[in-house]
Amino acid sequence: MTFRTVTLLLTSALAAIPAGAQTVTWSEHIAPIIYNNCTKCHRTGQVAPFTLASYSDVKQRARTIASVTSTGYMPPWKAEPTWAAFRDERRLTPAQIALIQKWVADGMPQGDPAKEPALPTFPDGWTLGTPDLIVEMPKAYSVAADGPDIYQNFVVQTGLTEEKYIRAIEIKSTARAALHHVLFFTDTTGGARRQEAANIATTGQPGFPGFGSILILAASDPATALAGGLGGWVPGATPEFLPTGLAYTLPKGADLVLQTHFHPDGKVESEKTVVGLYFTTKPTRDITQVQAPGYFGVLANIDIPAAKADYKVRGSFTLPVDVDAFSVSAHAHYLARGTRMTATLPTGEVRVLFWIKDWDFNWQDTYFFKDLVSLPAGTRIDGELIYDNSTSNFRNPYNPPQRVKWGENSFDEMGSLILNVVPRQQTDSTTLRNRVLSYTLTQAPQVGNKPFLISAGIVDGASAQASPITPGKVTVIYGERLGPAALATGQVSSGKVTTNAGGTQVLFDGVPAPVLYSSAGQVAVLAPYALDGKAGTQVTVKNGTTTSDPIALPVAPVAPSLFSANTSGTGQGTILNSDLSPNSATKPAEKGSIVVLYATGEGQTNPGGIDGQLANGPAYPAPLAKPVTVNIGGIPAEVLYAGAAPQLVAGVMQINVKIPASAPSGDVPVELIVGGTKSQAGITVAVK
Repeated sequence: MTFRTVTLLLTSALAAIPAGAQTVTWSEHIAPIIYNNCTKCHRTGQVAPFTLASYSDVKQRARTIASVTSTGYMPPWKAEPTWAAFRDERRLTPAQIALIQKWVADGMPQGDPAKEPALPTFPDGWTLGTPDLIVEMPKAYSVAADGPDIYQNFVVQTGLTEEKYIRAIEIKSTARAALHHVLFFTDTTGGARRQEAANIATTGQPGFPGFGSILILAASDPATALAGGLGGWVPGATPEFLPTGLAYTLPKGADLVLQTHFHPDGKVESEKTVVGLYFTTKPTRDITQVQAPGYFGVLANIDIPAAKADYKVRGSFTLPVDVDAFSVSAHAHYLARGTRMTATLPTGEVRVLFWIKDWDFNWQDTYFFKDLVSLPAGTRIDGELIYDNSTSNFRNPYNPPQRVKWGENSFDEMGSLILNVVPRQQTDSTTLRNRVLSYTLTQAPQVGNKPFLISAGIVDGASAQASPITPGKVTVIYGERLGPAALATGQVSSGKVTTNAGGTQVLFDGVPAPVLYSSAGQVAVLAPYALDGKAGTQVTVKNGTTTSDPIALPVAPVAPSLFSANTSGTGQGTILNSDLSPNSATKPAEKGSIVVLYATGEGQTNPGGIDGQLANGPAYPAPLAKPVTVNIGGIPAEVLYAGAAPQLVAGVMQINVKIPASAPSGDVPVELIVGGTKSQAGITVAVK
């Protein structure tokens, strides 16, 4: 998110400041935000590096807080809003962010201390109440002050004489500052206990090292281990009960295995984890974990060359039975840049289930859906990850970059998106688990010389952002082996842009799209108008005689975006002044004058769009979705024309508008609305 985008959001949000509040104060406005969203982690003994438990604490860090909340870095909530809503979102509203900004700008006044809410009570006991069973590590583990990250597996005996059903797990850590995450598994074979005993005999330390050691448990009891374990804990996560009626099974006599990841914090720490288990009645449906790629990508051929900035990994799993999904997460290491999971329903509808644009190794949370998400048999689950092994990735642990392959250590890589589901019918549980097991243990096919792309690498040609496809939209596809080594430009034949450039074709549900240009790493096309009325599409790229695997994309009737002068999707728009000169800071438009905007994503037109057709008049197609409006500086502007851009290809829209007389001067935000859907934020027009 750019600074300009943030500024626009904050400007609009200031209107939400309570009426009559002449001054934003700590006591009345800021304390409730901090206490409800920040103090849980920013307090003594927790993972955050400083406390935010008083006015003086927050005032000292106020400018930092204003910065990290305006960019969305804090509070830590990485998942983008998608098809299904999540529960308990830790996301500040634009109004709350605006209050913090104004408070800092006004000098951080305290206000009346009597109006400050009480500091929340954070029990030293258990957040979820007294557990039904409390177990702990029999011996403390010494965490070194520095050095590489540590994966250590600790075995805790439960002593259970009967099968139990877990609805929540809560932990107490004695080395919370060095604790990165804990994953919970069960072992009924005694194998983990024997490994720990051997390690104690050798090193004197409890547990046994390595992430890959969990694979040993999987080998002894694959159906249970690959079903997903018992969940986990990460910094910032609040212990939560599973949805009503769901529970993890804890077998009779099973050992609890804590796969623990430490990140040394500069001083020697001693960890002796205490685990609280909350039981419930036997569930009616068994939980199974669907991963794509399977089991953290162990067989996904992850091999990232040095300096490769956009290495892609994907995996697909088709559900054999009807399921209900209740949570989703992802796991990868430092090189990961983004993750995305889509569901292609049997109807062809494509839904984005999970999307993290800016992956952060330090925040690997589990996201619970607000309601169960119904996914019918035949739904294809696609998991996709992008890695950046270049010097531009500030999290890259290697300088200079080195080749990185799949491995259990933090400086190796792995990756998967994880969907926790229950079968709609319990009788389908065995079928589901067997299919997951088969998928997990199958080597992913080599891509070879086929074109390779993922859905997060398909973006709007104007906004440069991933967004739904619309009929006629200018769309740019990034990937590998997509076309010729040298750029090939599209050709015009019989008044239409052809569907082949340099041997490259792009097919949407088998329909070829007009190609504007193609190269090995990038292709620009116009989405076919045959997508009108669809909820999803499967995209393939054909380079010569080789064809990519299909990629699922959501389709929307309308998703407008404005072209920018620098092609970044933000800043100065691609706009002409009334004398047809390019609008710019050195050539601003007069108030009251007419300017010409260019956009795409307006959807189907009237008359209906023709793929690749050049607009030559005398009549020009107009957007079918109504109305078409424009705001300049937040002020409605008079729209004089909205339709196909003369002499340009169908899918490029021209809007002639008059700059409002009351518009501000300078770089003024401009917004296009088609049928109630807004264009991207951050586009500006220069006004004199």
